Amino acid sequence: LEGAARDLTRVLPGAFAKHEGYERAVIDFGSESAPASRVPAWSLSRPAGEEYARITFPDIEATSETDGTFGGSILDNFYVVRAPGGGMFVDVFATGAFQYRVMELSDPGRLVLDYQPTNGDLRFPIPAQAKNTVLFEPRQGEAINSPLRLSGYSRNFEASNTIMLRASSGKVLSRETVLSNEWTETWGYFETSMEFLAFEGPATLRVGSFSPRDGSFEGVEVP
Repeated sequence: LEGAARDLTRVLPGAFAKHEGYERAVIDFGSESAPASRVPAWSLSRPAGEEYARITFPDIEATSETDGTFGGSILDNFYVVRAPGGGMFVDVFATGAFQYRVMELSDPGRLVLDYQPTNGDLRFPIPAQAKNTVLFEPRQGEAINSPLRLSGYSRNFEASNTIMLRASSGKVLSRETVLSNEWTETWGYFETSMEFLAFEGPATLRVGSFSPRDGSFEGVEVP
């Protein structure tokens, strides 16, 4: 990650490098002409059995880069998201099980995140990802009950996310629209609970939007 942030308000993730057997992502703060001397407040979480780590910046309000791909053997891609409680978070995805380390550097302020592959097992399927939608809950193959909790982030037009649960027969069990908290400057977070008619057997969940050109669905499909 390479980044720029003016007055600790912008973060710009970008490229990666290899260092001491790790693949390294770096977030810079400040602007190119006036880099910040220190790293702003942050916290990191990495849920066990997941393919991502999440870095939260409660004081950052804008970003120069919203997402990208690293193309490494373990570092995969990233998203910059408007956090629901204020600030932003950056999700850094891996291609498989990994271990990590984090370091702060100053003058200029940088946050360094190193990934290294491990032989551990992943407990959960990777969140479903499409061009403008990432769905964290529910995951593929999950048994569901009503009400169903959904969460993720998107960049769909006007922050509008259409959610549809369809049985294998084609019957629509439930449909609703939920707004994310951003779409113009970066990815916006959304969450909701959806009730649906009782059914047995497989179903497919769609989350995304419909093309204004031809009405086709654009988003994730989770069986």
